[in-house]
Amino acid sequence: MKTIAIIPAYNEESTIGDVIKGTSQFVDEILLIDDGSTDQTIDVAMNAGAIVIDNIVNRGLGKTIKRGYNEAIKHGADIVVQIDADGQYDPKEIPKLIQPILENKADLVLGSRLENLKYEMPWFKKQGNKAFTWLLRRLTGADIKDGQTGFRATRKEVFETIEIQGDFTYTQEMIIRASKEGWRIANVPINFYQRSSGESRLMSGPLSYAWRAWIIIIRTIRDYDPLKFFGLPGIVLTVFGLLLGAAILYKFAIVGLIGHTPAVILTALLIMSGIQLLFLALMADMQK
Repeated sequence: MKTIAIIPAYNEESTIGDVIKGTSQFVDEILLIDDGSTDQTIDVAMNAGAIVIDNIVNRGLGKTIKRGYNEAIKHGADIVVQIDADGQYDPKEIPKLIQPILENKADLVLGSRLENLKYEMPWFKKQGNKAFTWLLRRLTGADIKDGQTGFRATRKEVFETIEIQGDFTYTQEMIIRASKEGWRIANVPINFYQRSSGESRLMSGPLSYAWRAWIIIIRTIRDYDPLKFFGLPGIVLTVFGLLLGAAILYKFAIVGLIGHTPAVILTALLIMSGIQLLFLALMADMQK
């Protein structure tokens, strides 16, 4: 099986050479997707033996990753390994990632960082990783250990059934969509090291990352489970409307309807909105 590694990079001239040389020992081909670097990242990558795909301008991590996967498939990949350019992942652990696929035990293998951190990850980032991983387990029912890892291996057939839509938070979306399509997900413990210099250049900040991740998660639930997405709010609105209406009728039977016109309007709006959402849930489920 042909294994191709994709490496997204933006101004990583100090680390990309070592990452490529280390990765080349375990894959058949390396594609570096440069996201508009202004330093010598492209030259260093080419000298190290990678095939460079240049975005020309900075397009963001999600679009860069999507392009990398598409190019890997065009190059005939049977397995696509994704690894970062900053040296936080150890290329020597690539065989651990692809082994479950070679043994036909998994289709998407995630390198789990949280068990073997080799540095003191910032508290906010660590708790955010744990929170999103817990949420992904609830959404997918899969035993996911690290939902945000950027070190993973994927069987090519997975990409034939899923399409990543988000421009940034591909990490969560790929897992959710792969799980919903019935692909097998496995975890492999890997080491995770401190960056040798600076901060991540592919992310604008933890708050922006969290905001966009929630958008992708909500959008994916909408697409794959519309009954819950639209149906549950519809039921809640309808029930509240019926309860409020029952209270109004009870008071009307005792003291009359004087002074309760706004409540009657609210009752009607709640019930109509709830019923509309329920019908929308059924229609969306039929179109799934």
